Amino acid sequence: MLKQVLLVDDDDVTLMICKLRLKKSNFCEEVTTGENGEDAVQFIEEQIAMPAGQRQLPELIFLDLNMPIMDGWTFLEIFESKYLEMMPNTKIAILSSSVDPLDEDRAATHPCVMGFINKPLTEMNLKSLMESDLYKKFYP
Repeated sequence: MLKQVLLVDDDDVTLMICKLRLKKSNFCEEVTTGENGEDAVQFIEEQIAMPAGQRQLPELIFLDLNMPIMDGWTFLEIFESKYLEMMPNTKIAILSSSVDPLDEDRAATHPCVMGFINKPLTEMNLKSLMESDLYKKFYP
């Protein structure tokens, strides 16, 4: 079970459903939410500013792509340039309603992205993620 997951989506209903799904399936101990990439950056910055023993940096980030203020693509660029080196074990799972295959191809070019999940987050696709070789590699 993961300790900390960050869920980033601009839809309140999606956030609520995903948070319940993650808790119900015992996927993680704690779920923090943000409504856009800027919220996610702010959360990470707040955690980095804390003493090392008190930090709750996410082990996994579920990230929507299409959001106002700061979209998922911009967040990915910032994460990789600013945080990836200090958070090498944090991976990102894209959680999107996009049906554009180019989005999935583009996501696969990012080294921190471990998967692309089509909304909604269901028990089945969460289980598939957990059974993937990449998930098992980073979260034994």
